[in-house]
Amino acid sequence: MKTDGRLSRGMTRKTKLLDASLSIVAESGANALTHRAVAKQAQVSLASVTYHFPSSDDLRRATFEYAGSRIGMQFVGLVKSTLDIESLPEICAKFTVGLVTDHRTDTITVFEMILAAGHDPQLSPVTRLLNDRLAKLLKPYLRSNAAAKTVSAAIQGLVLTALAIDRPNRGSWLRSAVSDLIRRYRFPSESGHSLISSRKSQ
Repeated sequence: MKTDGRLSRGMTRKTKLLDASLSIVAESGANALTHRAVAKQAQVSLASVTYHFPSSDDLRRATFEYAGSRIGMQFVGLVKSTLDIESLPEICAKFTVGLVTDHRTDTITVFEMILAAGHDPQLSPVTRLLNDRLAKLLKPYLRSNAAAKTVSAAIQGLVLTALAIDRPNRGSWLRSAVSDLIRRYRFPSESGHSLISSRKSQ
């Protein structure tokens, strides 16, 4: 049975459009993402873009999901490939540095869309999915859902700071910061109380 070549070409075209969308958002922000901008960036007809993404909401949501999945799947693969849960802090730290260097375009797009979700409720479910995915991966090591969600949010803050202040080829401070953060939320502090407990008592 022959594979339908039209389906294959359609998926290739859709990926090309999403790649163009990532470039637009990373370079000019979420507000610059329009059907016409994608058509120009991908060098295709406007009709080709609207065929795959009929509305602006469809285009924005698909771009957000595409960028998030590219980042998320790589991290999931790293975590699943390790047999030693104790190495998770270093795995996370190394991958986080990759977010602001090797995968900088995808990462900027994700953060642009997270900010856009504050004004666009339709993007909120994707934002929650990304947050929950990272927290779920951290939970086996941190042993607490609350700690996992807190660390997930903190890591995102560190990545955002690195994107804003660092050149693309740097990130050594980020690696140590993420690794230290994860370990601190698992093990008791010098005072004998976990960071989560001490903050709750304040």
